[in-house]
Amino acid sequence: MIKDNTGGRKGMRGDSLLGLLVVVVLALVFHYWGDANGDDAQPAQPVPARHEDAPQNTSSREIPETGPAVRFLMQNVENYFVEGERTRSRYVSSPKPIAARDAVAKGIADLAPDIIGLVEVGGEVSLNDLRARLSKQKREYPYQRVLEREGEERALAVLSRYPIVQDRSTADYPLYGEQNRKMLRGILDVVVKAPDGRLFRIIGAHLKSHVADDEAAADSLRQREAITLSMYLQKIAREQPGIPTLVYGDWNDGPGTPAIRQVEQGVSKDAAMHRLEPTDARGEGWTIYYKSGREYLTYDMIFVNKALQSRMKRAKMGVGPPTPKHASDHRAVWCELH
Repeated sequence: MIKDNTGGRKGMRGDSLLGLLVVVVLALVFHYWGDANGDDAQPAQPVPARHEDAPQNTSSREIPETGPAVRFLMQNVENYFVEGERTRSRYVSSPKPIAARDAVAKGIADLAPDIIGLVEVGGEVSLNDLRARLSKQKREYPYQRVLEREGEERALAVLSRYPIVQDRSTADYPLYGEQNRKMLRGILDVVVKAPDGRLFRIIGAHLKSHVADDEAAADSLRQREAITLSMYLQKIAREQPGIPTLVYGDWNDGPGTPAIRQVEQGVSKDAAMHRLEPTDARGEGWTIYYKSGREYLTYDMIFVNKALQSRMKRAKMGVGPPTPKHASDHRAVWCELH
Protein backbone atom coordinates (compact mmCIF):
# COMPACT_ATOMS: atom_id res chain seq x y z
CA MET A 1 0.00 0.00 0.00
CA ILE A 2 1.37 3.39 -0.99
CA LYS A 3 0.65 6.41 1.26
CA ASP A 4 0.85 10.08 0.28
CA ASN A 5 2.52 12.73 2.47
CA THR A 6 -0.75 13.57 4.24
CA GLY A 7 -1.28 10.05 5.49
CA GLY A 8 -4.16 9.27 3.03
CA ARG A 9 -4.39 6.50 0.49
CA LYS A 10 -3.08 7.17 -3.00
CA GLY A 11 -5.22 4.43 -4.50
CA MET A 12 -8.98 4.96 -4.11
CA ARG A 13 -11.96 2.98 -5.31
CA GLY A 14 -13.95 4.36 -8.28
CA ASP A 15 -17.14 4.77 -6.31
CA SER A 16 -15.29 6.85 -3.71
CA LEU A 17 -13.97 9.19 -6.41
CA LEU A 18 -17.44 9.52 -7.87
CA GLY A 19 -18.88 10.35 -4.44
CA LEU A 20 -16.23 12.99 -3.84
CA LEU A 21 -16.95 14.55 -7.22
CA VAL A 22 -20.65 14.79 -6.42
CA VAL A 23 -19.93 16.49 -3.08
CA VAL A 24 -17.64 19.05 -4.76
CA VAL A 25 -20.20 19.86 -7.46
CA LEU A 26 -22.98 20.30 -4.89
CA ALA A 27 -20.74 22.56 -2.79
CA LEU A 28 -19.98 24.78 -5.79
CA VAL A 29 -23.65 25.02 -6.74
CA PHE A 30 -24.59 25.96 -3.18
CA HIS A 31 -21.79 28.55 -3.03
CA TYR A 32 -22.82 30.39 -6.19
CA TRP A 33 -26.52 30.09 -5.45
CA GLY A 34 -25.92 31.58 -2.01
CA ASP A 35 -23.99 34.52 -3.48
CA ALA A 36 -26.83 35.31 -5.85
CA ASN A 37 -29.66 34.84 -3.35
CA GLY A 38 -28.09 35.37 0.08
CA ASP A 39 -29.46 37.33 2.98
CA ASP A 40 -27.50 40.43 1.97
CA ALA A 41 -29.16 40.72 -1.45
CA GLN A 42 -31.48 43.71 -1.66
CA PRO A 43 -34.09 44.41 -4.34
CA ALA A 44 -33.06 47.27 -6.61
CA GLN A 45 -36.25 49.29 -6.38
CA PRO A 46 -37.02 52.75 -5.05
CA VAL A 47 -39.02 52.63 -1.82
CA PRO A 48 -39.73 55.27 0.82
CA ALA A 49 -36.65 56.21 2.83
CA ARG A 50 -38.02 55.05 6.14
CA HIS A 51 -38.23 51.48 4.79
CA GLU A 52 -34.89 51.25 2.98
CA ASP A 53 -31.97 49.23 4.27
CA ALA A 54 -28.73 51.15 4.49
CA PRO A 55 -25.04 50.68 3.87
CA GLN A 56 -23.66 50.74 7.41
CA ASN A 57 -19.95 51.20 6.65
CA THR A 58 -19.09 53.36 3.68
CA SER A 59 -15.46 54.34 3.21
CA SER A 60 -14.10 57.09 0.99
CA ARG A 61 -12.85 54.47 -1.48
CA GLU A 62 -16.44 53.55 -2.32
CA ILE A 63 -17.56 57.12 -3.07
CA PRO A 64 -17.18 58.25 -6.69
CA GLU A 65 -15.22 61.38 -7.49
CA THR A 66 -16.94 64.72 -8.08
CA GLY A 67 -19.74 64.77 -10.63
CA PRO A 68 -22.64 66.92 -11.87
CA ALA A 69 -23.93 69.47 -9.38
CA VAL A 70 -26.57 68.35 -6.89
CA ARG A 71 -28.41 71.36 -5.52
CA PHE A 72 -29.18 71.37 -1.79
CA LEU A 73 -31.53 73.94 -0.29
CA MET A 74 -32.50 74.58 3.32
CA GLN A 75 -35.62 76.45 4.31
CA ASN A 76 -37.22 77.30 7.62
CA VAL A 77 -40.88 77.15 6.60
CA GLU A 78 -42.11 78.94 9.76
CA ASN A 79 -44.64 76.75 11.51
CA TYR A 80 -45.84 74.78 8.51
CA PHE A 81 -48.74 73.08 10.30
CA VAL A 82 -51.79 71.62 8.55
CA GLU A 83 -55.11 70.15 9.59
CA GLY A 84 -54.93 66.56 10.83
CA GLU A 85 -51.38 66.73 12.14
CA ARG A 86 -50.76 64.65 15.26
CA THR A 87 -50.44 66.76 18.42
CA ARG A 88 -47.11 66.19 20.17
CA SER A 89 -47.02 69.01 22.73
CA ARG A 90 -49.29 71.08 24.95
CA TYR A 91 -49.17 73.98 22.49
CA VAL A 92 -52.05 74.54 20.12
CA SER A 93 -50.68 75.06 16.61
CA SER A 94 -52.84 76.86 14.07
CA PRO A 95 -52.79 75.53 10.49
CA LYS A 96 -50.70 77.60 8.10
CA PRO A 97 -52.99 79.43 5.63
CA ILE A 98 -53.24 77.79 2.24
CA ALA A 99 -51.94 80.88 0.46
CA ALA A 100 -48.84 80.79 2.67
CA ARG A 101 -48.28 77.10 1.94
CA ASP A 102 -48.52 77.75 -1.78
CA ALA A 103 -46.03 80.62 -1.43
CA VAL A 104 -43.57 78.38 0.40
CA ALA A 105 -43.83 75.72 -2.31
CA LYS A 106 -43.37 78.24 -5.12
CA GLY A 107 -40.36 79.85 -3.45
CA ILE A 108 -38.65 76.48 -3.08
CA ALA A 109 -39.61 75.29 -6.58
CA ASP A 110 -38.24 78.47 -8.17
CA LEU A 111 -34.78 77.56 -6.85
CA ALA A 112 -35.08 74.00 -8.25
CA PRO A 113 -33.29 72.02 -5.52
CA ASP A 114 -32.57 68.30 -5.72
CA ILE A 115 -32.50 67.87 -1.93
CA ILE A 116 -34.43 70.02 0.54
CA GLY A 117 -33.62 70.35 4.23
CA LEU A 118 -36.62 71.70 6.14
CA VAL A 119 -36.99 73.30 9.55
CA GLU A 120 -40.26 73.98 11.43
CA VAL A 121 -42.45 71.58 9.49
CA GLY A 122 -45.34 70.25 11.57
CA GLY A 123 -44.81 66.54 10.91
CA GLU A 124 -45.49 63.86 8.34
CA VAL A 125 -48.96 65.14 7.40
CA SER A 126 -47.58 68.64 6.91
CA LEU A 127 -44.61 67.33 4.93
CA ASN A 128 -46.94 65.43 2.59
CA ASP A 129 -48.95 68.61 2.12
CA LEU A 130 -45.83 70.53 1.09
CA ARG A 131 -44.70 67.73 -1.21
CA ALA A 132 -48.09 67.78 -2.97
CA ARG A 133 -47.85 71.55 -3.47
CA LEU A 134 -44.32 71.18 -4.85
CA SER A 135 -45.70 68.59 -7.27
CA LYS A 136 -48.14 71.21 -8.55
CA GLN A 137 -45.07 73.35 -9.22
CA LYS A 138 -43.64 70.48 -11.35
CA ARG A 139 -41.10 69.49 -8.69
CA GLU A 140 -41.30 65.84 -7.62
CA TYR A 141 -39.65 64.53 -4.46
CA PRO A 142 -40.39 60.80 -4.06
CA TYR A 143 -38.10 60.31 -1.03
CA GLN A 144 -38.68 61.86 2.35
CA ARG A 145 -37.85 61.68 6.05
CA VAL A 146 -39.45 63.63 8.86
CA LEU A 147 -38.12 63.58 12.42
CA GLU A 148 -40.87 64.10 14.99
CA ARG A 149 -40.16 64.35 18.72
CA GLU A 150 -42.71 64.01 21.49
CA GLY A 151 -43.16 67.28 23.37
CA GLU A 152 -41.99 69.37 20.39
CA GLU A 153 -44.44 70.52 17.73
CA ARG A 154 -41.82 71.58 15.16
CA ALA A 155 -40.01 68.89 13.20
CA LEU A 156 -37.01 68.55 10.93
CA ALA A 157 -37.42 66.95 7.52
CA VAL A 158 -35.77 66.14 4.20
CA LEU A 159 -37.29 65.84 0.73
CA SER A 160 -35.18 64.37 -2.06
CA ARG A 161 -35.34 63.58 -5.76
CA TYR A 162 -32.80 60.82 -5.14
CA PRO A 163 -33.01 57.75 -2.89
CA ILE A 164 -32.37 58.06 0.81
CA VAL A 165 -30.29 54.93 1.37
CA GLN A 166 -29.48 55.37 5.04
CA ASP A 167 -31.45 56.78 7.95
CA ARG A 168 -29.94 57.13 11.40
CA SER A 169 -32.10 60.02 12.57
CA THR A 170 -32.63 60.13 16.33
CA ALA A 171 -35.48 61.99 17.99
CA ASP A 172 -34.33 61.46 21.58
CA TYR A 173 -30.62 62.13 21.37
CA PRO A 174 -28.96 62.65 24.79
CA LEU A 175 -27.83 66.20 25.48
CA TYR A 176 -24.20 66.73 26.49
CA GLY A 177 -23.81 67.43 30.20
CA GLU A 178 -27.36 66.40 31.10
CA GLN A 179 -28.56 63.09 32.49
CA ASN A 180 -32.15 63.12 31.30
CA ARG A 181 -32.38 66.02 28.86
CA LYS A 182 -32.37 65.53 25.07
CA MET A 183 -31.70 67.63 21.97
CA LEU A 184 -34.87 69.69 21.61
CA ARG A 185 -35.61 68.59 18.03
CA GLY A 186 -33.30 65.59 17.82
CA ILE A 187 -30.74 65.06 15.06
CA LEU A 188 -31.89 64.30 11.53
CA ASP A 189 -29.33 62.09 9.77
CA VAL A 190 -29.77 60.57 6.31
CA VAL A 191 -27.59 59.58 3.36
CA VAL A 192 -28.74 60.48 -0.15
CA LYS A 193 -27.43 58.65 -3.20
CA ALA A 194 -27.03 60.62 -6.44
CA PRO A 195 -27.71 58.93 -9.81
CA ASP A 196 -23.96 58.39 -10.42
CA GLY A 197 -23.48 56.70 -7.05
CA ARG A 198 -22.13 59.62 -5.02
CA LEU A 199 -23.26 59.65 -1.40
CA PHE A 200 -24.05 62.73 0.66
CA ARG A 201 -24.68 62.50 4.38
CA ILE A 202 -27.20 65.19 5.36
CA ILE A 203 -27.51 66.26 9.01
CA GLY A 204 -30.28 68.59 10.20
CA ALA A 205 -30.52 70.55 13.46
CA HIS A 206 -32.65 73.27 15.04
CA LEU A 207 -31.14 74.77 18.18
CA LYS A 208 -32.94 76.47 21.06
CA SER A 209 -34.35 79.89 20.23
CA HIS A 210 -33.86 83.12 22.18
CA VAL A 211 -37.50 83.02 23.22
CA ALA A 212 -37.23 82.05 26.89
CA ASP A 213 -37.87 83.44 30.37
CA ASP A 214 -34.17 83.02 31.11
CA GLU A 215 -32.16 84.03 28.03
CA ALA A 216 -28.84 83.09 29.67
CA ALA A 217 -30.18 79.57 30.20
CA ALA A 218 -31.29 79.48 26.56
CA ASP A 219 -27.80 80.54 25.44
CA SER A 220 -26.26 77.82 27.58
CA LEU A 221 -28.65 75.23 26.13
CA ARG A 222 -27.73 76.21 22.57
CA GLN A 223 -24.04 75.78 23.38
CA ARG A 224 -24.63 72.34 24.88
CA GLU A 225 -26.64 71.38 21.82
CA ALA A 226 -23.75 72.56 19.62
CA ILE A 227 -21.29 70.45 21.64
CA THR A 228 -23.62 67.45 21.35
CA LEU A 229 -23.78 67.91 17.60
CA SER A 230 -19.98 68.21 17.35
CA MET A 231 -19.58 64.95 19.24
CA TYR A 232 -22.10 63.34 16.90
CA LEU A 233 -20.11 64.56 13.88
CA GLN A 234 -16.94 63.09 15.36
CA LYS A 235 -18.74 59.76 15.60
CA ILE A 236 -19.65 59.99 11.90
CA ALA A 237 -16.05 60.80 10.98
CA ARG A 238 -14.92 57.62 12.72
CA GLU A 239 -17.69 55.37 11.40
CA GLN A 240 -17.67 56.59 7.80
CA PRO A 241 -14.32 58.30 7.19
CA GLY A 242 -14.30 60.40 4.06
CA ILE A 243 -18.05 60.49 3.42
CA PRO A 244 -19.09 63.98 2.21
CA THR A 245 -21.17 65.45 5.03
CA LEU A 246 -23.40 68.52 5.08
CA VAL A 247 -24.99 70.00 8.19
CA TYR A 248 -27.86 72.44 7.87
CA GLY A 249 -29.98 74.16 10.45
CA ASP A 250 -31.62 77.12 12.06
CA TRP A 251 -28.99 77.81 14.70
CA ASN A 252 -30.71 80.78 16.37
CA ASP A 253 -27.21 82.26 16.63
CA GLY A 254 -25.07 84.10 14.12
CA PRO A 255 -21.48 83.66 12.96
CA GLY A 256 -18.89 84.21 15.68
CA THR A 257 -21.11 83.15 18.58
CA PRO A 258 -19.93 80.34 20.90
CA ALA A 259 -22.40 77.79 19.47
CA ILE A 260 -21.36 78.43 15.88
CA ARG A 261 -17.65 78.44 16.72
CA GLN A 262 -18.17 75.09 18.43
CA VAL A 263 -19.64 73.54 15.26
CA GLU A 264 -16.83 75.03 13.16
CA GLN A 265 -14.01 73.87 15.44
CA GLY A 266 -15.56 70.54 16.38
CA VAL A 267 -14.34 68.39 19.24
CA SER A 268 -11.45 67.16 17.05
CA LYS A 269 -9.93 67.90 13.64
CA ASP A 270 -12.01 65.12 12.13
CA ALA A 271 -15.22 66.73 13.36
CA ALA A 272 -14.36 70.31 12.28
CA MET A 273 -16.82 71.84 9.82
CA HIS A 274 -16.48 74.61 7.25
CA ARG A 275 -19.23 77.22 7.30
CA LEU A 276 -20.42 78.28 3.85
CA GLU A 277 -20.94 82.00 3.26
CA PRO A 278 -23.55 82.33 0.51
CA THR A 279 -24.94 85.74 -0.40
CA ASP A 280 -27.83 87.12 -2.43
CA ALA A 281 -27.61 89.23 -5.60
CA ARG A 282 -26.74 92.28 -3.47
CA GLY A 283 -23.93 90.50 -1.65
CA GLU A 284 -25.92 90.17 1.58
CA GLY A 285 -26.04 86.98 3.61
CA TRP A 286 -28.78 87.65 6.19
CA THR A 287 -31.58 85.12 6.46
CA ILE A 288 -34.01 86.66 8.96
CA TYR A 289 -35.08 90.21 9.82
CA TYR A 290 -36.35 91.16 13.27
CA LYS A 291 -38.49 94.25 12.89
CA SER A 292 -38.58 94.96 16.64
CA GLY A 293 -34.83 95.40 16.84
CA ARG A 294 -34.33 96.33 13.19
CA GLU A 295 -31.79 93.54 12.92
CA TYR A 296 -30.74 91.54 9.87
CA LEU A 297 -29.36 88.23 11.17
CA THR A 298 -27.83 85.09 9.71
CA TYR A 299 -29.41 82.21 11.63
CA ASP A 300 -29.82 79.74 8.76
CA MET A 301 -26.46 78.22 7.85
CA ILE A 302 -24.90 75.28 6.04
CA PHE A 303 -21.67 73.58 7.11
CA VAL A 304 -19.66 70.99 5.18
CA ASN A 305 -16.86 68.66 6.26
CA LYS A 306 -13.39 68.59 4.74
CA ALA A 307 -14.26 65.80 2.27
CA LEU A 308 -17.15 67.80 0.82
CA GLN A 309 -15.40 71.16 0.99
CA SER A 310 -12.59 69.86 -1.23
CA ARG A 311 -15.17 69.11 -3.94
CA MET A 312 -16.86 72.51 -3.78
CA LYS A 313 -14.06 74.82 -4.90
CA ARG A 314 -16.11 76.14 -7.82
CA ALA A 315 -19.56 75.34 -6.46
CA LYS A 316 -22.30 77.94 -6.70
CA MET A 317 -24.27 78.96 -3.63
CA GLY A 318 -26.67 81.67 -2.62
CA VAL A 319 -29.36 83.10 -0.39
CA GLY A 320 -32.85 83.13 -1.83
CA PRO A 321 -34.78 86.33 -2.48
CA PRO A 322 -36.92 87.68 0.38
CA THR A 323 -39.71 85.21 1.09
CA PRO A 324 -43.23 86.69 1.05
CA LYS A 325 -44.04 87.78 4.60
CA HIS A 326 -47.05 85.49 4.80
CA ALA A 327 -44.92 82.46 3.77
CA SER A 328 -41.94 82.47 6.13
CA ASP A 329 -39.82 84.85 8.16
CA HIS A 330 -36.66 83.11 6.89
CA ARG A 331 -34.91 83.20 3.54
CA ALA A 332 -33.78 80.01 1.87
CA VAL A 333 -30.08 79.12 1.65
CA TRP A 334 -28.74 76.86 -1.09
CA CYS A 335 -25.51 75.38 -2.43
CA GLU A 336 -24.28 73.02 -5.12
CA LEU A 337 -22.73 69.71 -4.05
CA HIS A 338 -20.15 67.91 -6.20
